[in-house]
Order: sequence, then C-alpha cells, then structure tokens
Amino acid sequence: MKRIGTLALLVGLLILGGVATAMAGSVEMPESVLMSAKGVKDYTPKKAEVTFNHASHMHIACQDCHHTVPQTYTFQSCMSEGCHDNAKDRTTASSLYNAFHTTKDTSKSCVGCHRDLKKQGQGEAPLACNSCHVK
Repeated sequence: MKRIGTLALLVGLLILGGVATAMAGSVEMPESVLMSAKGVKDYTPKKAEVTFNHASHMHIACQDCHHTVPQTYTFQSCMSEGCHDNAKDRTTASSLYNAFHTTKDTSKSCVGCHRDLKKQGQGEAPLACNSCHVK
C-alpha cells in the first residue's frame, strides 16, 4: 500500500511538472528586451542601456532570473517598485547594480553567470562592460 501511495505521489508531481512546463511554453516572450535605468527616479545612468536577447538564454529557467515569478508566470521589470529599484546604493539586495553585476552569488546575476560559464569553458558569454552596454 505504501508503494502505491509513493507511486501516486510521483505521478502527480510529474503531471504538475508537465503543466508548469506547458504554461512556461505558452508564455509570450519578447525576442529581446531593452533594459534601462533611465526611468528610475532621481537617477541618471552612466552606461548605455542593455538589449537582452531571450533567444540566447532559452536554456535557463525563467525563475532563475525572474526569481519572484509566481505560478501565474506574470513578469515584472527588475526595476519594479520593491524589487531592484535602488539605483543609488550598489551594496544592498535591492540594488539595481547588484541584480546584474554581483559575482558573490553567481546564480543571481548576469555577470556572475557569465563568469561561471567562462570558468567552465562554456560559450562566449560577454564580460566586458561595453559588450552589453553598447553605445
């Protein structure tokens, strides 16, 4: 009887996983997104905005970057109020700079992930500032 319960639980988890995957597959995703801090109150960016190419990041789960996405797959800008809306202080968790550049937790930023890929000898992930901040 215990085996049947375990089997039923596993089948249920597989079905739920399939539903989540199907939902993710049905999300309309823009091919690229322009990321800019120009709209952040009382802040003038020093670097050019970044064009993020979703197509080259399809191997990454949405939640790895959009870490606050609930099961509804509703996405907000990283710079939404209460998320990474602190453009002046580069040391806090809400820091806009840290969200994209920290190397302390490499699973939490673009630069950190790119640096890990380089260390592992995988891909051509850009690391130079002007590779992403193209004028």
